[in-house]
Amino acid sequence: MKFAFVSTMIGYPWGGSEELWSQAAIQLKRDGHSAQALVVHYPQLSPKVVALAKQGIKLETYRLAGGPRSLISRVWHRLTLREQRDYARLQRSNPDLAIISQGYNAGGFEWAKVCRKASIPYVLIVQSNSEHMWFLDWEIEEIAAIYKAAQKVFCVSHRNLDLLRLQLGEPLEKGEVVWNPYNVSPEVTPTWPEKDGRWKLACVARLEVQAKAQELLLQVLARPEWRARPIELNFFGKGPHELTLRRLASMLQLDQVHFRGHVADIKGIWEENHMLVLPSRYEGLPLALVESMWCGRPAVVTDVAGNAEMCVDNETGFVVPAPTVSLLADTLERAWKRREDWQSMGQAARARAESQIPRNPIALFAEKLESCADIARHLPASATELRLDAPNDI
Repeated sequence: MKFAFVSTMIGYPWGGSEELWSQAAIQLKRDGHSAQALVVHYPQLSPKVVALAKQGIKLETYRLAGGPRSLISRVWHRLTLREQRDYARLQRSNPDLAIISQGYNAGGFEWAKVCRKASIPYVLIVQSNSEHMWFLDWEIEEIAAIYKAAQKVFCVSHRNLDLLRLQLGEPLEKGEVVWNPYNVSPEVTPTWPEKDGRWKLACVARLEVQAKAQELLLQVLARPEWRARPIELNFFGKGPHELTLRRLASMLQLDQVHFRGHVADIKGIWEENHMLVLPSRYEGLPLALVESMWCGRPAVVTDVAGNAEMCVDNETGFVVPAPTVSLLADTLERAWKRREDWQSMGQAARARAESQIPRNPIALFAEKLESCADIARHLPASATELRLDAPNDI
């Protein structure tokens, strides 16, 4: 079978959202299928994108005309000649299934239009969602039709799927939750950090405050009670707000805060740190949370998206009711009072990971895609053709 993977990620050459589709493409290629990948053009592609070609996957790039558009309003716009050529490549390849990966609840609608016009079956992946991302009245009917026409709509948490249903006013019976791959071995748990008199917190996330809300954490640590405690906070990751966060930490005179940059050795992070802290405003299901659980570490997370689906308050970690300074401060205070229990809570997190998280999520996802393609082969062409009232610019 022929599979076409379309990444709509903008702003970064690579991110956690890209692991699912890219590893699935590699898996399907190894299983004897044909796979191509269309990714947004960057002057310097991520090494992980380049590596796809070495795996035998046909790699092509496309450009966004006029720069990135808004997250929501990308459905009906007049396509440039270049864009028409980009979309025509997908039509000519005529895959058995197109997999359109969206970082949020929007981004792949133009590609879905191409698929519907050419009767190419497609699935949509939604890697993150937020209560701030609602569709406008002039576009909601068309967007709902695009989602309804998909063979499957894959979300990475139940809560994000439920939110998407609310945003569309549709039950989305073809909606399904899948697991992202993780970058740590589930076979070995890192040893608990040796005691040196300090309790070390790790915030493992891209440095982007709109989503990850690291500034809330800095404000809490600036409070007098936290300044007096033997706490060290380590930021792991890169992003567009690193300088902003460094300036804030300097202004607040937080000597206990350190910026460690991107670290590929996840196991190494947890050999040196006791607890994960993620004050996120919105999420999918953070890889950092899943990986910390496999590594036997408790977590402090906000009650957004899939966080509370995995982190059990007072058992495997602590759940902040909402991403605000006061609520984060209250929850961190609860955590501090139970610091002698962190190691046992980490063991409970590891046990929950073993009971809830599949060992090979990519193999399971590849099987789902094969099933979608196989079912679509028996569908009439009218099941995927374009039936929208808006003008067709493609």
